[in-house]
Amino acid sequence: MFWPFLELQGLQVYCPLADFGAQGVREGQDVYAPAVVAQPVTAHVALENARLVRGQIAVLERGRCDFVTKVLHAQQAGAVAVLVANSESSKDGRDEAFVMDAGRLQGHQQLARSVRIPAMMLSHAHATSLFRQIREAELDCQALPLTIRFLGAQTAARVLAQQESLAQQHQHAALCLEFQQQREQQQQEAATLLRNRLGKAVTATVSSSDFACDWSSASSLKSDAVCSTPSSSLESESVVVVSSSGDNQTPEHEEVQDEQSAVVLAMQHWCPLTTALVILDVQNHFTRSHGAAAKLRATAAMEEEDDEPEGRREVETRGHAFYDRVDNVLLPTIQDVLLASRASEGVEIIYSVLESATRDGRERSRALKHAGIHVPRRGFGAQVPKRVAPDEDSDIVLPRSGVNSVFTATNLDYTLRNLMVSHVVVLGISVLGSVEACVQTALDRGYQVTVLREALLPFDTFSREDHTIAAMLDGFASRGVQLLSAAEFVDKLHSFA
Repeated sequence: MFWPFLELQGLQVYCPLADFGAQGVREGQDVYAPAVVAQPVTAHVALENARLVRGQIAVLERGRCDFVTKVLHAQQAGAVAVLVANSESSKDGRDEAFVMDAGRLQGHQQLARSVRIPAMMLSHAHATSLFRQIREAELDCQALPLTIRFLGAQTAARVLAQQESLAQQHQHAALCLEFQQQREQQQQEAATLLRNRLGKAVTATVSSSDFACDWSSASSLKSDAVCSTPSSSLESESVVVVSSSGDNQTPEHEEVQDEQSAVVLAMQHWCPLTTALVILDVQNHFTRSHGAAAKLRATAAMEEEDDEPEGRREVETRGHAFYDRVDNVLLPTIQDVLLASRASEGVEIIYSVLESATRDGRERSRALKHAGIHVPRRGFGAQVPKRVAPDEDSDIVLPRSGVNSVFTATNLDYTLRNLMVSHVVVLGISVLGSVEACVQTALDRGYQVTVLREALLPFDTFSREDHTIAAMLDGFASRGVQLLSAAEFVDKLHSFA
């Protein structure tokens, strides 16, 4: 069993082999010869250009007679192989290549036994391309050499798999480019609309200042300070507009704010194909209520409270609240987001965990040593909880031994750019400001950033989590980060399905 492939414009095009003929063809044997279009092209009668077809690959069209008759006419003319073009163009798949048979008539089957050369069919799209190349070669007074390779089943399967993967990559790139162009167009439209509104506001201030001046003869004695030039009027009016605040804002100011909001909304457009989840420090060391980090957290907080009984109780309450939020809010939220992201094609999932490169952690950053945080290499604390564990086949895990930005401590930026990701969704536990550093670095490097409110939790020993989270979210919003709830993010993912 072997599969024929035609080299066409640098690609290996599969051409189904007819179930008759090809008596002398073997696996690994190539047919290399120029292509010649038969005359008549349907080959329902003996070929008129038999002299040109001899020793060449005859290119025919479907129709006017059965396949066996076509191939026999080409064989009688001396062709070494036959390519039959499926000339029917339709939307139901009938223009694709298929296996030619000899038919059920006894006479056809007997004639088929006399066919020795290989006969293959080309789809309508590939046939159109081949006819165009032959025509261009004839105009240049040149021949168009073709190569037909006969591959084994395993080799053919690999070639087809590579072609399918390449087609998916091209489709992915085309979709990303389309979404990027749509986003840029929306931004340009919003910016143009903003400029137009600003231009109208300026025109309004000029006209109002002109009408405010009295151009009567009596007014000619007034100083320039009373009735200034349009340019000075514009400057004064502009100052008035900018200085207005509160309930006395002008309509122009409200329009500017509306257009600025439109620009922000346009910049928040994203699609799953260019999105990646970045999950930070969600690991057993910080999520287990009886883990090493829990003991460290309690010890440090006890020292901060000067060993007072009320301080101890408050510390215990904070500790219980933290791990209660981990178990009942953080992990279930991440679980829901992961489920929706994996169901949506194109979303990349990347984990980053704190993990020492050595068992004793001697290479840890100074910040981790000062905080007393040590996650041994390949230890239990470096593992992600099972309920939100990464998929070993598709997800990416980037360990790091420092709390600085994951962009500088790992090759995250390199990974995201190779994945053609422009939008990152940050979630997880912020250990010594790891989430804040990640968000800021992502913004500085031009990524669009989204933070999920319920999927963010600071590992702060002394502060109240709710106050810290609110402060973090306010800071993110002021820097252009898109803040969404987990439900809103999941709904947006579903809207792309």
